[in-house]
Amino acid sequence: MITKISAILSEEIKLRLNSSDNEKEIYAYSIEVLISLFINFFILSITAYILKKQAELITFVVFFPGLRSYAGGYHAKTHIECIILSFCAYVISALSGTYLTEYGEIILVLGIAFSVIMVFLLAPAESENKPLSSKKRFKYKKNSRIIVTVLSATAVCLYFVRGTVGYVYITAAVAMSLESLSLFWD
Repeated sequence: MITKISAILSEEIKLRLNSSDNEKEIYAYSIEVLISLFINFFILSITAYILKKQAELITFVVFFPGLRSYAGGYHAKTHIECIILSFCAYVISALSGTYLTEYGEIILVLGIAFSVIMVFLLAPAESENKPLSSKKRFKYKKNSRIIVTVLSATAVCLYFVRGTVGYVYITAAVAMSLESLSLFWD
């Protein structure tokens, strides 16, 4: 359905802008990605509202895709698979800050250690849809290492202000761990 909508919209854009078929394909893919992201974020936002976990959603959106943008990882084959996996990753991350608070420090330390090790060993993980040149691979490796380090430091800072912000540091550590785990299935 998302593909059909993007094809219709890209055809309209092509006609209005007098674009080539190659440009139309770029429009279609861009629209498809935007629609998928919108649906995904909409579902996560509704879920966060129902669960009363809006702060956890913000944390998840910073930590999971923040690391994923350069580290890579498993790439779903369909939009529905992507939406389901994102939903599951968010719910696990968000609820861990509610049900695992007594293990918070352990989750923080192990989550950061696991994420740093995985990123330093395996990132960037390429997908068949996005092969990397050696120059880009070097850039992504460097950036993913910087990002995991900054996010780890941020998670530690969230731990020290937990009296104000709650247990979102657990959400952060779990989100990073889940993204790092996806590096196995590139």
